[in-house]
Amino acid sequence: MVKGIENFELINGELVSINIVNWNGMRYLKQCLDSIKNQTYSNIEINIVDNSSNDESLEFLKSDYPEIKLIENRKNIGFSRAHNQAIRLSRGEFVIPLNFDIFLSPNFVEEMVKAANLYTDVGMVSGKLYKKFDNENHNILDTTGITMNNMFPSDRGENKEDCGQFGKYEFIFGASGAAPLYKREMLEDLKIDDEYFDEDFFIYVEDVDLSWRAQLYGWKCFYTPHAIAYHERGATRRNDKDIKKGYYTIGFRNRYLSIFKNSLISNILKHILRLLIRETWFYLSQLYQKNFYILKVPFSSLRLLPKMIKKRKEIQRKRRASVVYMEKFFFDSNFLKSK
Repeated sequence: MVKGIENFELINGELVSINIVNWNGMRYLKQCLDSIKNQTYSNIEINIVDNSSNDESLEFLKSDYPEIKLIENRKNIGFSRAHNQAIRLSRGEFVIPLNFDIFLSPNFVEEMVKAANLYTDVGMVSGKLYKKFDNENHNILDTTGITMNNMFPSDRGENKEDCGQFGKYEFIFGASGAAPLYKREMLEDLKIDDEYFDEDFFIYVEDVDLSWRAQLYGWKCFYTPHAIAYHERGATRRNDKDIKKGYYTIGFRNRYLSIFKNSLISNILKHILRLLIRETWFYLSQLYQKNFYILKVPFSSLRLLPKMIKKRKEIQRKRRASVVYMEKFFFDSNFLKSK
């Protein structure tokens, strides 16, 4: 446990910007927004970017929450670009990009701010998220942060019952994009061509990419078990088969792009056999399940390589973290508990 955190004096003067990207979220918005309104932390602003919803959510926001800052996009411009819009609009020292199917416990923001203020080099904070099913809260974990074992991103603890195994404060690789807290100072340090999240990603893995870049730049991610929220994951994508196909095409394309941008060549070469075995096992398992579309994934990354080369040069130029420090996140199973 981090000494002194129980007696940490909360500074309510620091503005927290909670940013939501909405796309047909009518079913969830009221409960999500009400959970924000009921926070013990008082200095909060809410910003919403609507990605061309065709349900009644936009009208609902205008009529029931007129105080919220609202951006209306004429088309769905994706998660990354829309959240970048919200970050530019927001004014807070802290930014929480929040999925609209997340419901916060009353002290969530308070605990996240406490954790963020413990260390000057902490730029990201992850809380403890549980899965939410059919309007009921359960003890099944959704995420306690991001891990990157063998350069495969996963949510720490996902689908496991909470038995106290993630009950202590600790440093981790990154925070899930569902409900992270970012310091404004870190976001401004990380942006490339005025982009915080990489807009070439559109959706999926943008949180992993930002966490990786942050670690390279010397920013840390801290986990607090006392910031509790509930997540009805995939609320806008109800078909499991479509979710899987979408993630494995766009998500795995973005995974390769993130590896290309952020990885250190010496780490790759040192563990090349291990990485090749892991990749081969993954593709064989997908082919066995007749998911043949997976074969297109590596090739779909090629058209974006020129952009990624430019971004890689910028990232590696600003890198502050050592090779040894970064290696532990991907290849040392004792450094971080894996999923």
